[in-house]
Amino acid sequence: MRRPHIDPQRTQLFKQRLHSVHVPVGLFCSLMMYSVVFFGIWAILLPFIDVWEKPSRHFAPAKITEIDYSAMIDPVISDPDFPQNNIQIRLPGHDPALSISHQFTEAILFNPTTRKRIEGEGKRSRLAWFLNRMHYGGPLQQFGRIAYGLLAVAVLFLIIGGLIQVALLKYSQQDRTPLTFFSRWHRRIFVWVFPVFIIVTLSGAMFNVGFLSAGPMTQIVSKGRDSNLNAAIGPVLFPPPERVERSNRPAKMLPISQLIRKAQDVDPDIQFQSIRLVHWKDSNARIELKGYNPYRPFLNGILNKPSVTLRGEDGSLVKHTGVMDRSWSVYVLEATLFLHLLFGVDIFTRCFILVLMVGAILAIACGVMLWLEKKAKPYYKRKIPFYHWMSKLSLAVMIGVLPATALTFNLQWLIPIEWDDRMAYIKAGFFNLWLATLTWSFYRIRSHRAARELLVLGGILFLTAPLIHFWSSGFWPPDLLRNGMITILSVDVGLALLGTVLLFVAVKLPDSTGDLRRLLRKNRKKGVF
Repeated sequence: MRRPHIDPQRTQLFKQRLHSVHVPVGLFCSLMMYSVVFFGIWAILLPFIDVWEKPSRHFAPAKITEIDYSAMIDPVISDPDFPQNNIQIRLPGHDPALSISHQFTEAILFNPTTRKRIEGEGKRSRLAWFLNRMHYGGPLQQFGRIAYGLLAVAVLFLIIGGLIQVALLKYSQQDRTPLTFFSRWHRRIFVWVFPVFIIVTLSGAMFNVGFLSAGPMTQIVSKGRDSNLNAAIGPVLFPPPERVERSNRPAKMLPISQLIRKAQDVDPDIQFQSIRLVHWKDSNARIELKGYNPYRPFLNGILNKPSVTLRGEDGSLVKHTGVMDRSWSVYVLEATLFLHLLFGVDIFTRCFILVLMVGAILAIACGVMLWLEKKAKPYYKRKIPFYHWMSKLSLAVMIGVLPATALTFNLQWLIPIEWDDRMAYIKAGFFNLWLATLTWSFYRIRSHRAARELLVLGGILFLTAPLIHFWSSGFWPPDLLRNGMITILSVDVGLALLGTVLLFVAVKLPDSTGDLRRLLRKNRKKGVF
C-alpha cells in the first residue's frame, strides 16, 4: 500500500499558521487566564480559609461518633415554627460547627463539644467566598460569567494547538538564553499538567457558557414543557427517594452517634458528611447518612454521594447506595465536575490539584515572558531600558495581585467583626492596592526593580497576616495545637510559607536580563535549567 504523499511546503505552512494564531490568542488570554487560575488556587483552599477567617469557628473539633446530638436537635425540632421533616444536619469536618437546617430555614449552628448555640458571622465574613467569586468572574455578574466561559473555550483551543506544535515542531535544546529558558518551561509544564488542566478548563466552560444556554436547549429538547435543566434531568440521573409516610406513633430513637457507628459498619469506606432526618421520633423515622468515599475518586463527592439509610428506632438497614450503584451517565458528569469543584474531597487530592495549578500559572507566566523577551531584543541592542506597556500590565496582573490578596488576609482580622460593611472595606482595599501596583509598575522604568519591590511587599503582608490573626483572635500557635485546631493553624503556616517564598524569590530575582543570561550560563553544566 502506497503511503500518501505529504507536501513539505504545505506542512510548513500549516505549522507557521498554527504558531501565528497560537501567539496572539495566547497573549490575549494569558493575563485573564492567569488571574482565573490564581484565584482558583485559593478556591481549592476555600474550606480551610472559610474556617480560619471566622472567630466563631475557633474551637476544638469533635469526633462525629462522640457527639450528643439530642442535646442540640431536640431544642430545635421542639420549636413549632421549625419544619419537622427532612431535617438536614451537616456534620463537623473542615468546619468544626454542627449545622441543623431545613430547605426553608436558615442554618442553626452549634459547638458540638459544649452543645451551645453559636452565632455565625453571616455576610460580615466572606473572604474565602470573595476569592472564589474572583475565580469565575462573580463581581462582573452575568458579563463576567460569559467572558470567563468564552475564555475557557479559547484556552481549550490553545491547549490543543500547543500540543500539536510540541508534536510537530523542533525546538532548540542547547541554547541557555532567556528565550529558550522560557520557551522550554512553557512547553514542559503544560505537557505535564494538561491532562488535568484540560478537564478543569472544559468543566469551567460548561459552568459559565454551557449552563447559560442550558435553559433554551432544555426547552427545545422538551418541546416547551420545561426550561429548567435540573428539573428535566435530575429525576433521571438521581431518582427521588422512596416516600415515607408518618405513622403518628411516637417512638424512642437510638442515639444518632450510635446510628453513625452502625452506618460505618455497613460501609466503613464512607466518610460521612451530612445527615437527613425523616419523621424523626416517629415509629417510621429514617436517618440517611451521606458522605464521600476517598477510595473512589472521580466517581463520587460532587453529585454522586454514597449513602446508608437506617431505621431510627432500631438502626436496622433500610437502604445502602454505594459509589458504583448509579448509571454510567452519573459517572461521566461526576468525573467532569470532580477536578473543578472538589466538594468534600480529602486534603491529599486538594494538594495534588493545587500543585498542578501552581505549575499552570508558572507555565502561563513563562509564555508571557517568552513573548516579552522577543519584543525586547531590538530595544536592548540600542542600549535603552525595555519599556513596553504589556510588560507593565503583566507585572501588575501576575505579581501585583500577590500583595493585594495578602492585604485581604490582614484586613480580615484588623477590621472589627461587628462592622456590617467590613467586607466592603476589604474588597476596596484589595482593588485599590491592585490598581496601585499597576500605577507603580508604569512609574518604575526598570520592571525588574518593580517586580522585586512588589514581591517584597507581598511577602511582608503574607508574613504579617498570621501574626495579626494570632493577636486578634487570642489563639497563638501553642493554643491552636493544644486544642487540635489544625485546620486553622495550617492556614497560618501556609500564609507564612508563601510570604517566605516570595521574599526568597525577591532576593534571588536577577536585576536585568543580562544577569538572567549569566545565571543560565552558570547553571548550564549543573543541568539545573
